[in-house]
Formats: sequence, C-alpha cells, structure tokens
Amino acid sequence: MTGDAWALIPWNLASSANDKEDDRMDDKHAAPREQFFAAVRALATSSDSIQTRLLQATTSISLVTLDEFEGDLELKIKFARILDHIGPDHDDIERLAVEITPHMTEHEAETVADLIVDFFDELVEARFQQSDIGL
Repeated sequence: MTGDAWALIPWNLASSANDKEDDRMDDKHAAPREQFFAAVRALATSSDSIQTRLLQATTSISLVTLDEFEGDLELKIKFARILDHIGPDHDDIERLAVEITPHMTEHEAETVADLIVDFFDELVEARFQQSDIGL
C-alpha cells in the first residue's frame, strides 16, 4: 500500500488494535459479543441449509454461559430463550443441538437464527450505550 492509500482508511488500525485490548477489560459483554458475531457470520456466509448453518452457529453460542449476563436480567432472559430453542439441557447444548437442529423445520430454524441476530444487535447496542455513559 502506498502512503496515499493508507490515508483512505477511516481509522488508524494500529491504534484501534491497541485500544481494542484495553476496551475488552472494561467491556462487560465482550466475550459473548465475539461468540455471537461468529454465530452470525456462520449464519450469513454459507449456502448450506439454514439447519446446517444454525448448527455451525451453535458451536460459538455454546461457549457463552448465562452467568456472563449476571446483572442484566433482560439479556439473560433473551439468551436463555435462544438456548431453550436450541436444546433444553443447557449443560450439554452442543450435543443437543446436533440432535435437534437437523430436525427443525426451515421456519423453526429461521426463527432461532433471527433470535441470534437480534441478540447480537442488542449486545452491540449495549456496548455503544456503555461507551456513551463512560463505563
């Protein structure tokens, strides 16, 4: 890249990378947001069936626990709702997803995918609100 091309980048990536590490220490939902971003990416970037994409997304979601939303009842309830759709046993969500997801109708799988995307949006929005109030 030439020097002129670097000027076209809207932010300084090096500074952004350093700030990102500092922000994670203060960011309450950084880990769940990263896992849900991976889930949304799995849902959006494949031509596989919605059930297959949902199963791939579940791998990331299974790394998130309800405890990560302690103190935020609304997010905790919404996350539990997603888990309930994927599998009733939260202790072994990944195994249950393998059993349940392939048997979902397309409509059921799309409903769960919509819940995942909406939840990711709420995590992003919560981060912006946290930034706005200076947390």
